[in-house]
Order: sequence, then structure tokens, then C-alpha cells
Amino acid sequence: GVDYEEVFEKLPEDRAFIFLRVTAGDEMSKRSKFVFITWCGPATTPMNKARLGNEKGQLKSIMSNFAVEITSDDKNEVKLSNIPELIQKAGGANYGTGK
Repeated sequence: GVDYEEVFEKLPEDRAFIFLRVTAGDEMSKRSKFVFITWCGPATTPMNKARLGNEKGQLKSIMSNFAVEITSDDKNEVKLSNIPELIQKAGGANYGTGK
């Protein structure tokens, strides 16, 4: 229950896992979708990068219901403004009128 922009501003220099709930869809249908973000910042040590894969696998076995998975070391890729487009692409057909 924390605002994503607040989380984004406080992304650590090393690593983090974020499970994000967003509302997606078009004017005909709105639904909740989940995004699993693995953040691997610039200060992540080689040993922690190696651990990241194992920890990510464990988390994915618990939280397996998500529409999009993002693994990134670039803050521009995990901006909230980029996520709706990724969800739309992952969802397949788009029957909305664009309104």
C-alpha cells in the first residue's frame, strides 16, 4: 500500500523487488494487473547480482500471477509512465477505440 512514485524515488543503489498493482484496460474494460519488477542498481556487487537470480526465483514461486515482468538497471525503464504500454503489449488484442 505505498505510492509507486514514492518507491521509485527511494530505489536503492543496489537491488530491490517490487510487486506493483495497476489498473489497466480501455474504456470498455478495466481490470487489475500486476507487475513484477526486479531492480538491479548500479551499486549491486557481483556477489549480490549472483544471488539475485535465486532470490527472484523464490519470489516468483510465491507471487506467480503477474502480467509483466521487468528486470532493469535503468530507472527510465521502470518509470510508472512506461508500465501501461508494457501491460497493453502483454495483453494481446486491444479492442478499445482509443478514448
